[in-house]
Amino acid sequence: MLVSTSCTWQIFSFCILSVFCYRGPAAEDYMQNIETKCEKPVLRRIRALSVVAIASFVSLLSLSTGSASAAGCGQPRDVGRYDMTLTSGGHERVFSYFIPSSYSGQDKVPVVFDFHGSDSNANEQLDRSEWERVAEREGFIAVAPQGSMPTKRAGYFAWNVPGVAKGEADEGAYIRDVIKAVDDNFCVDPASFYATGYSGGGRMVSQYLCDGNTDFAAAGLVVGLRAGTPKREGDGFVPDAATCKPAKPMSLIAFAGLDDKINPIAGPGLPYWGYGADAALHRWAELDGCKSPTVKTEGRVETTDYAQCTDGVRIASYRLAGAGHTWPGSTASLKIQKVIGKVSFDLNATDMMWDFFSKSKR
Repeated sequence: MLVSTSCTWQIFSFCILSVFCYRGPAAEDYMQNIETKCEKPVLRRIRALSVVAIASFVSLLSLSTGSASAAGCGQPRDVGRYDMTLTSGGHERVFSYFIPSSYSGQDKVPVVFDFHGSDSNANEQLDRSEWERVAEREGFIAVAPQGSMPTKRAGYFAWNVPGVAKGEADEGAYIRDVIKAVDDNFCVDPASFYATGYSGGGRMVSQYLCDGNTDFAAAGLVVGLRAGTPKREGDGFVPDAATCKPAKPMSLIAFAGLDDKINPIAGPGLPYWGYGADAALHRWAELDGCKSPTVKTEGRVETTDYAQCTDGVRIASYRLAGAGHTWPGSTASLKIQKVIGKVSFDLNATDMMWDFFSKSKR
């Protein structure tokens, strides 16, 4: 059926009016005028076109906001490493962060949250892991949270890991507060948030995931992979299944030294470690619904790759011969080799973790 020129113009005008007024008085009056002049089939077209007009306008608005629509987008930041304070659980807490030179404040970037070990702090961890080097090269932000429990050395801390330590702070709430502060203050992509942890920081990250938190797309654990708190069984320890109930399958990459005397790879370690990295790896493979892994040895590195797991997640584990309780590839760890064992330079854990993370999104 042909539509008169008068009705065509009124249809077009009504569609424009619908975008700005929709069901306001002006639109209602205009609609009544059209109803007296146009036939019912035409009215059906009017209503359909008004819906299309509104949808198109909303789409244009979305496109116009672009990548800088996140809370922290819209302004540049000084390049380098800085500290930020926040209040969590009624206490003032701090974390460190690094901004790469490519950061513009307009494009959303990934974030790596790097957790220090016991008797350490945020800045020492950034030195150890060298995440700043990779962040500068790849254009993401590195963030280092800091534990709540002071140690004997001034300015050094440990994590109040649930079920292990006996501190008062709610570290899970603090981690969520840090994530919110990062999201509020920087132009970041929450789908590309990743966590890494060294030693006690690995315990903290592992338990955070076990407790059902879903902020991270993937996690990397260096001599600190856990799958729940230690539970006595016979003469040894096993992961307590009741203390590790992740909300979803999780991609993990883990590193362990075969000569680790602090957290022996086969266990048993001190009571707060209990079982070793092998038991933790096996349990996470169960939790992630993984099929049998591919295992290969090249030189002094044994790789276990669980490539077929639920929801497409993956678990990769690296066991390093001759390595102690150390971060592989870290020159900063050389000065304490007498205490924690030798550093392996057969691979660089930080570079390998970033390669792993860049293939994962939440």
